[in-house]
Amino acid sequence: SSGINAEWPLRPGNNKNVVNKGHENIKSFMTVLDQHLLNRTYLVGESVTLADLSLAVYMRDLYTMILDENRRNSYVNVTRWFTTIMNQDEVIRVLGQTTLCVKPAQFDAKLFQQNNPKQQKNAAPKKEAAKKEAPKKEEAAPAPKKERSAPFSSLPAPKLNMDDFKRHYWNDPSEVIHKYFDDTFVDGEWSVWKVEYKYQSELVKTTKTNNLVKGMFQRLETMKKYAFGLMYIFGDEGDQRLAGIWLGRGGDNFFYEDTNWTIDIENFNCTKMDMNKPDEKALWTKFIDGGMDDWEGKQFEKDHIF
Repeated sequence: SSGINAEWPLRPGNNKNVVNKGHENIKSFMTVLDQHLLNRTYLVGESVTLADLSLAVYMRDLYTMILDENRRNSYVNVTRWFTTIMNQDEVIRVLGQTTLCVKPAQFDAKLFQQNNPKQQKNAAPKKEAAKKEAPKKEEAAPAPKKERSAPFSSLPAPKLNMDDFKRHYWNDPSEVIHKYFDDTFVDGEWSVWKVEYKYQSELVKTTKTNNLVKGMFQRLETMKKYAFGLMYIFGDEGDQRLAGIWLGRGGDNFFYEDTNWTIDIENFNCTKMDMNKPDEKALWTKFIDGGMDDWEGKQFEKDHIF
């Protein structure tokens, strides 16, 4: 189903891998379906079935957001079938008229921000005026608890601001991202790390590999203001690779700043990258540009952004 997901045009425009993969998957899916419908009016049998309704509704965004007239003409059998289903009386009654795409959807930074607003912190509730109570017998005050210092609190304020960097990444073209990074990155204030999963032979199912990364990101939620990461899955099921690039606070491996952040990183080989070495800087640049087409000969499959 990911091959016909209509959300890919709304993903950040600087990751061409996601867009290209979406194009390829849609083309592959539509070509197979078009051939299937060459001599058929419906998917199965001689009348509308639940299969027709389910698939047509699932593909509705595809036809209203992505497939303009030129692209629809490449899949005339699918288009004929789709419009037949969408014009059924009961479908119109529930969904209304379906307007076919005129201009394909493009990534819109403002729309992305509207759909993904930053959560606002709720104002602390006002404390009610304390009620007067009869004086109590004084008790020995408990020893004050030692407050845990915030991560990286011993480091001076950095020149690179992580919120600004992420804002550039999501909204601006690659050249703007690279300029901000080059102008503000100071080695020691921040560091760049390449990570590779240690147990690549265990990556046999894409769904499981996706869940592995998603679970890792969930457990790293408290690290978000201190780090940015790209984790890529490469290769087909049964022969995959999981690797990525991370930018994090400080000059040491920032995953070890908090014990809550070490759970997953123990399963990765971490290599610090020297941004003064052209080949290592090039790897960082290629990840940021969305140009990592392969890893150890395995083709790009899926990206995860932290």
